Order: sequence, then structure tokens, then C-alpha cells
Amino acid sequence: MSINTVLPLLLLVFVTGCANLNSRSDTEGPSHGKSQVPPGHLIPGRPKEDKDAGVETFGRERPSQASSKAEKPELYYGTGRFVKQGRASDRKGIAESAAGDITLNFEQADLREVVQTVLGELLDESYILDPAVKGKVTIQTGKSLRRTDLLPTLETLLRMNGAAMVLVDGIYRILPLSKAIQGQQVPRLADDSAPIPAGYALQVVPLKYIGVREMAQILQPLAPVNSVIRVDATRNLLVLGGTGGELAGLLETIQLFDVDWMEGLSVGFFPLKYAKVSSVTKELQAIVGSIDTNPLEGMFRVVPVDEAGGILVVTPQKRYLDRVAEWIPRLDRVDSQESGSGQKLYVYRVQNGEAVELADMLQQLFSASGATQKKSKSAEVAPGKTKKTLSSSTDSESKSLSSTSVARMTFFGAGGSEAKSEIRVVADDKHNSLVITATPSQYANMLDALEKLDVRQLQVMVEATIIEVALQDEFKYGLQWAFNSDVGSNYLGEGVLSSGTSTLLGNTLPGFNFSVLRSASDVRAVFNALAEDSLIRVLSSPSVMVLDNETASIQVGDEVPIIDQQRQSTTDSDSPIINSISYRETGVMLEVTPRVNPGGLVTLDVTQEVSDVSDVEASSTSGSPTISTRKINSTVAVKNGEVLVLGGLITDRDNEGTSGLPFLSKLPLIGWLFGQESSFSKRTELVVVLVPTVVFDSTDNRRVVESFRAKLQGLKGSF
Repeated sequence: MSINTVLPLLLLVFVTGCANLNSRSDTEGPSHGKSQVPPGHLIPGRPKEDKDAGVETFGRERPSQASSKAEKPELYYGTGRFVKQGRASDRKGIAESAAGDITLNFEQADLREVVQTVLGELLDESYILDPAVKGKVTIQTGKSLRRTDLLPTLETLLRMNGAAMVLVDGIYRILPLSKAIQGQQVPRLADDSAPIPAGYALQVVPLKYIGVREMAQILQPLAPVNSVIRVDATRNLLVLGGTGGELAGLLETIQLFDVDWMEGLSVGFFPLKYAKVSSVTKELQAIVGSIDTNPLEGMFRVVPVDEAGGILVVTPQKRYLDRVAEWIPRLDRVDSQESGSGQKLYVYRVQNGEAVELADMLQQLFSASGATQKKSKSAEVAPGKTKKTLSSSTDSESKSLSSTSVARMTFFGAGGSEAKSEIRVVADDKHNSLVITATPSQYANMLDALEKLDVRQLQVMVEATIIEVALQDEFKYGLQWAFNSDVGSNYLGEGVLSSGTSTLLGNTLPGFNFSVLRSASDVRAVFNALAEDSLIRVLSSPSVMVLDNETASIQVGDEVPIIDQQRQSTTDSDSPIINSISYRETGVMLEVTPRVNPGGLVTLDVTQEVSDVSDVEASSTSGSPTISTRKINSTVAVKNGEVLVLGGLITDRDNEGTSGLPFLSKLPLIGWLFGQESSFSKRTELVVVLVPTVVFDSTDNRRVVESFRAKLQGLKGSF
């Protein structure tokens, strides 16, 4: 048989064996045994949407912790590849030779003669021929060969006659196959980038992912007879021996199977809400099957995790994991077997609200009697609540209750064994959690309510600017006309509170009014015009972030001492007078409570107070100063980002004084010649500008922060 016929046949047999092995690997799947979580899949990553499964999926990086109330399945998709795709890197010595200029034609020729012809005459190589090497060779090449193909061809002929060619110190030694290893070879570390030289050799192959014993079992039926395959389990190494072509084929097979098997697996953890872990595991195993005749044998590993209250599923196919994600919610039902047999203990970790408030809401929702037993911290009492203590006749000390809130409620169902059963809810302030004792069906109803109640509160950024405007010339009657005439189409409306509506407002609040504008630029235009004439003075410009339905207070002013009462001994006239002093807050005080509706309309409960100390001469006889106060409460609804202008708080002050030459201006009758009397009045209006901005999410929050940074030009580099 010619060499052109032998080489294609050998290559065909080798490739066919690899293809069959690859096919078996795809169908057999992972072996049975103790299920372990692949370490490579315990590193979750950035979530991506999976529209088919309807669950949150993860890649390779670590995500933030999932919300405890959502308890969504965690799917860690693998690559689904357990053998190397495509062909391994080409090596010299195994590629099909192109046509050359050498033709071999031997008929029952002596093997020694063939060695002499190839090595000595054609290749001009030095060689040593062992006398024990004998045999007959018949070879005829239908096409011409290149010189690089002669050594692989000669190795094939030697192997057929039980001989091998070993290169030692630049000299080829032709030896019987049994002598080719002992004392002739030094193993070399396999290198993917280096070509495999001709001749019989030993190579050490370190394995990265697959076990050395498993790899040896795969190679054993593929290796030629008398090839060397040795296992070093301690170092996970393979020692291979053979000709260049044989080693190339074995190394290519190793590359095919030595892949990250853990990376190919897909792992999913599915927390259960209602059913028991053991029952769902049993039902799921019945679906996927574990008998020998089941085509899905070995494709699933179902591991119950009782401590975490869920099921771990491992499969080599990503699509199978999606199918399991569809089936588990169908098995984890409220009416599933054993799920409604009795009450269970549930822990709900509150994400956005307060546990005590949610416990009180649940009591009002699910309690028939409305009776609740509450426990709160002895040192702190929630607004609107009263502190309660328990005591007995045998114990004189009252014991404060612990920092939990307990609510017992009777649940009335639709019928059956759960038609009437007691639900117990304990609010843990320290961990902000709810501990609930209820049946699965009761807890399902409570969970639906909790998912709607435990939502993140919106925040409102309230920017306030408090300005005092001097009223003179065309502005002597107030600023209301400026907003009516100058802002054009951006003027949305106004409100006027006349002095006749309240005797308290009377003279102190003549014509209090407010205006609502779409843009803050229109307000700036009006005040810029006033600033050119030095008619305005900015008293304060605070900004505060406040939660929805919470109150933000802004105060700019002083605390003034006031004498509440005076005491003096009646028996001793020389005894000192004892004054009781309290402090009164004065200045500009602004209190805002925003409420945001789903449409973006912001309702502001505004309380504005302006107070200051009057002239000392007008003070009371007790020595306490007289405090002038202007205060108003208002509720206004504006859209998100609109500007609210509160004005109309006008103050009139008349001042009189004298001036002149010292002593001379005090002389009777003629003193007026050396001095003069002066009087002037000052009329000012206090204007408060409010801009509410609703912060819906982190994007809006970043936008507010960037806007605030832009205002701090001098400190911009410090942030």
C-alpha cells in the first residue's frame, strides 16, 4: 500500500474517533454524584433582562444585594460549552502534505534499505541502526512528496515494524519500540506554540480543568498500540510517549476536552415563598426524571437548601434553567401540598418604611377587633403616640417594654380550616423587620399589601430665597404689579389675602399675595431690575432636601430673652427681684411640608413668620422688648419645578431724630438755630421665593447635586 493511501486513512480514523467522543460527551452530560455548587458561579454580576424567563439574570460580576422582599430567583448562566469549539491549533507534522518532488516506490524492500534511502541519501542525516530492527516494507506514493514529509512517513513505516526513531544529540537512533524509552528519552514540557519534532519522544502535559484520570480514560482507546500514557494524579499531569504524529493527535484531543467545565454549567437559586423545600424538590425531580430510560438523565442536579429556604438547580444547558424558572412558581403555590397545613414563621425585612408603622397598618388592615398591644422604647415615643408601662402590685418598679411592637389580629378568611386564625406581627426596631406568624395564604395576602406599602418615599428639594425689597417710587405699593405686567405668558396666577378677612392680619398684612410662575428666570429678571437701584437685600437663600409628607424648617434670626415673671420677697423690702427668663425665636422662619401626587403636582403647606424686636422705647414696663410678628399659613399646589413667590408682608417704620452742634443745639429758645429735626419713613416688603423640585430617582438626585455644585463656583474643585 502506498504512503499516499496510508496517511489519509490514518487521519480519517483519528478524526472519526474524536467526533464520536465529542458526540458522546454532548449526550451523556455530567456524571451523577454528590451535587456541588460550581465555585466559578458563586460570583454573580451585572443584571440583564431576560424577557422569556421574566426573572433577573446575572453574568460574571458581583451585583448589589437583591431586595429581600422581592426574593427573585438568581440565575447564573454558564457558557454551555464543555469541549473546545473548532479545531485545535495546527501543528507541524500532522498537516496533509502538498505535492513535492520525491517519489517512493518499494516492493518488499528491506527496512534497513528504506532507512538508508530516506535518512542517508535523501535527507543526508546521521543515524544509528540497531541490529534488532528488521522487516519488509512495501510503499508506493501516487503523488510526489516534499522533503518535510519524509520523516513522518518513515516513522509510520518503522512503527508498522515495531521500531521507533529517536533523535539523540543530533543523531537519529533506529531502535526496537521496547528500547525507545528506557535510557533514551528525557520528557519535555508540552508547548502549544512550538512544533512537534519528528521522532519518538516523551512529553509532559499539565491539565488545567479536567482531571488527569478522566483525561487518561478518554485518550486510552484513541492512542496507538504501545503508546505511553502515564498519570501523575498528585500534580494533575499526563506523560505521553509516541511519534511526532501520534503526540500531535493526543495533544489535540486534550485541547478539545481540557476546558473550564464549571464555566459551562448554569446555576440557579430559587427561593420558595409558600411550599416546603422538600416537597418542591421531590416534584421537580419527578418532572426532570432520574431513571435510566429518561433522556434527561444527568442533565439536572436539584439540591434542596433548607437553610436558605430555596432550591439550587445545576444544568449544563441554559435553556433548561429557564424552563425550571417557569415551573418552580407553578409548584410554589399557596394551595400547594402541606403549604396550608398550619402557621409558619416569616421574616419580612422592611426596605423603605418603618417596621412599627407598617405593623400598625397591618393591624388595621387585617384585624377584626382593632385591638393592638404595642411595645416601644422607653426613651423615645413616636409622634402622636403615648408611652405605656406595665406594673404589678408586687413590684414597685415599672418595667419599660422592649423595642418591639407586637400586634395580634384575628384573620377572617373565605372558609375552611383557615377561616379564623390569629396572626401575630412583631416589629423589630433594631433590624427594621417584621416577624410574622401566619399561614401561607394569610402571609400571601399580607405580602401583597406590604409590597404596595413598603415603597420608597419621594424626596423634594425646596430652594428658598428670602428677600427684603425697599418700596419707593413706582414700587411703593408693592411688587405684585411687577409680576402681573413683566412676566408675560409665564405668569400662571395669583392669590390675594385681603386685610378684611382676618382681624389678626388687619394692618400687619395688608394685601398678602402669592404668584406662581413657570420659570425662575422671570423672577430673576424682576429682582435684577430692583438690584440695579439697590432696592433689594437678600436675607437668606437656603436649600433643603425633605422627604414627601415630612416637614422642613428654615429659620434665620435670633433668640430674644423675655421676662416671663418677676418675684420679690414681701417680708424684706430690700430683697432682690428674681426674674424668670425665657427665649423667644425671632427673625425669618419658614416651614414647608411638601406632598407629591403621582402626576407630579406638589402641594406645599407653607408657614411663614417674620418677627423682630420693636424700638426699646416701645417696650413693656417689665423691661421685656416688644416683638412685632407677621405670620401666615397657606397651602399652595404647584407643578414640579415651578416658582412660587410669596409677597405682601409690608412693614412701615417712621423714625424721628435731631442733630446739631453740641451744647449750642440744647440751649433754650435759640437752640433750634444750631440744629435741626429730621423724620423719615421706610417701607419694605418681604418676598419669599420657593422652588420645589421632586427627586424621583437617583438620576434626579445627581442632577440636583450637579446643580448645587455649579452654584458653588469657589468650592467646585473641592468636591
